[in-house]
Amino acid sequence: MRLWIRQYPLMHKFLKFGFVGVASTLVSLFVFWVIMLQFPQFNLISKAIGYIMGFSVGFTLNKIWTYVEHTEEGEKYLLKYMIVYAFTFVVYLFFNYVCDHFFHPEYYISGLVSKTGLEFFAEWIILRGTLVTNILSIFLNVTLNFIGTNFIVFRVPDPEKIFD
Repeated sequence: MRLWIRQYPLMHKFLKFGFVGVASTLVSLFVFWVIMLQFPQFNLISKAIGYIMGFSVGFTLNKIWTYVEHTEEGEKYLLKYMIVYAFTFVVYLFFNYVCDHFFHPEYYISGLVSKTGLEFFAEWIILRGTLVTNILSIFLNVTLNFIGTNFIVFRVPDPEKIFD
């Protein structure tokens, strides 16, 4: 396993980044859920607080675990992290809008699925176009967040130098 990690250090970082993403998403959803149980009238505020908590957990775990060997004292990681995530959030919203109003990827994906003989699932995909678009946007967002966090925020060196 360690040999595989040495062979593909960028994949190792991506797996750690994915784990942190899942953990921060779970924290975000849990905080939202707890607040909504007590104060259902504060839906948007609950989402905002959950998002901020998830963001904070994600930044902290990425800094102390995913990119621990790439951090230096006094560096402004939080500001760069916020800028990367703000940028990718705008891209996420833009991609969602363009797909929902112009490209309609659910029809292309449904066409591919129907060729496999899963007509029911192909129809389900068409009926849930915004969900399909959102899932595609999330994948794009995760990829851009990883690239930005890896190469802008924490400036990971070339893969050959990671274990040196």
